[in-house]
Amino acid sequence: MDGIQIVVFTLNDEICGVETTQVKEIVKYESTTKMPNMPKFIDGVINLRGTVVPVVDLNKRFALGNMEITKKTKIIINDIEGKLVGFIVNDVSEITKIPAQDIEDTPEIIKKIDNSYLKNVGKKGEKLISILDLSTVLTDTELNSIEL
Repeated sequence: MDGIQIVVFTLNDEICGVETTQVKEIVKYESTTKMPNMPKFIDGVINLRGTVVPVVDLNKRFALGNMEITKKTKIIINDIEGKLVGFIVNDVSEITKIPAQDIEDTPEIIKKIDNSYLKNVGKKGEKLISILDLSTVLTDTELNSIEL
């Protein structure tokens, strides 16, 4: 493995990343339309060039508290099994490449706590970046519950 290229973003005070291959596009936050009977971490839906896209608040999904919407707030658009899903993040800071020697597997003890979406941990200088697998953030049941 040569390393991976990731989009680095923040969730409240946490630094996270996702492989660029999982990112369809990044759009500025726009207010969502609320939908009835959705899980609490589903912020609502947006209209993305004629396609209705459900939007997940990752801070709520990971129990990191409420998020303040600012000018820096972004929505990362991902294609999961042919369905577009948006993920709200506080800010997207950079796209960077992390060499293979700076990528470590997620420690087993953390994986056992139902954190299967934590793919790896990347090291960039003194910072640790939790590298997520956005395709596993939602369970199949949750994914089916947001089908529109």
